[in-house]
Amino acid sequence: MRRHCIVALLLTAALAPSLARAAGFELTDQSVIAAGSGGAGTARQSDPAAAWYNPAAQADDAGFRASAALILAIPRLSARSTQDSLAPADQPTNNELGVATPFALNLGYARGRWAVGLYAGTSHGTTVSWPAGWWGRFDIVSSSLRVVRTAPSAAVRFGRLRLGVGVHVDFATMELVRALDFVDAEGSSHLRLSGASAGADASIYVEVLPTLDVGLTYQSRTAIQLRGDADFTVPDSFAAHAPDQHVSSSLTLPDRFALGLAHHRGRVSFFADVTVTLWSVRDTLTLDFENPNTPDVVEPQRWRESFSVHGGIEAAVSERVRLRGGAYYDHQAAPSETLAASGPDMSRVGLSIGGSVQLHRTLAADLSYSLAFFVPRDGTGPDAIPASYSGQVHMIGVAFRAANPPR
Repeated sequence: MRRHCIVALLLTAALAPSLARAAGFELTDQSVIAAGSGGAGTARQSDPAAAWYNPAAQADDAGFRASAALILAIPRLSARSTQDSLAPADQPTNNELGVATPFALNLGYARGRWAVGLYAGTSHGTTVSWPAGWWGRFDIVSSSLRVVRTAPSAAVRFGRLRLGVGVHVDFATMELVRALDFVDAEGSSHLRLSGASAGADASIYVEVLPTLDVGLTYQSRTAIQLRGDADFTVPDSFAAHAPDQHVSSSLTLPDRFALGLAHHRGRVSFFADVTVTLWSVRDTLTLDFENPNTPDVVEPQRWRESFSVHGGIEAAVSERVRLRGGAYYDHQAAPSETLAASGPDMSRVGLSIGGSVQLHRTLAADLSYSLAFFVPRDGTGPDAIPASYSGQVHMIGVAFRAANPPR
């Protein structure tokens, strides 16, 4: 009996440290047009991606519109040990270089006072892969979280006021790989989970003045039950306590509020967004293993509400070409006490540029590039490995838009 208790305690210790903590993982760039102007799009009405940013803006009697966008995200993260017993502090570890490819598809049709729209794309996600054998492998080797959202919407116009409502359906997948420490031996765990759920959206768009537009949107939280498989590689003495089995968990995507302004002055427009994301819905993470001999995991997260500020400018330099530029700040959601290598959450300061070319009366191409620097942070407290994180991410966007020719 005593031996079984010791085995269970060791297995609990091996499983527990930071098995699956992802960072604030909202993907704010859902439009290449908005990305080029600092990510501000809540008060923009001509972009088909209004189906995401502000469905109410679609009620402009402009007919059919569509866009397809692909964003290439190239993150570079660095983790430096703040405890010499783990690794020399002057030898930081960099993540395995990779490219994430979030996408966004938008459709819309507006006639008279009414409009309908559809967004489908990667609304949330994070991917981190560290080198095999690195000093933080017992915290995480690789983690991936991806949410694909489908959001139909409808809008109606009352004079200068437009109102929009909709629903969203989220399908989430999560994959986690980490090494397990059994004192005199090592093992590994590989978890794959998925699930789906739905939420609701509401939006307002107001033409306050001929030169000033205001947008306000709300996207509700989505509570997703995740289910999947856990594959273990463990020493023989632990085999009965960690067999391959089913595992379940939950993921709650947060409520999101956004306020946007657009000011037009001749051939130049200015855009600004402020968003608030209620990340406090992520207080703990629980992993429930099917086998009663395998200890369940309850991980503190204690995330907090976060905010972001986005602003940019757009100028029509000719009838066919528009140029954009902007800047943004996204605030961190995770506290330093639970900061994890599975997705170290850091505030971001970024700059962006972009442009559009009208290829045909009904077809245009958009390009954007942004570089964001992560504000360095240290993980502190018993629920975080002793590490200091820093990094940057390059974002390259390419999109094509189709729309009815101007009347």
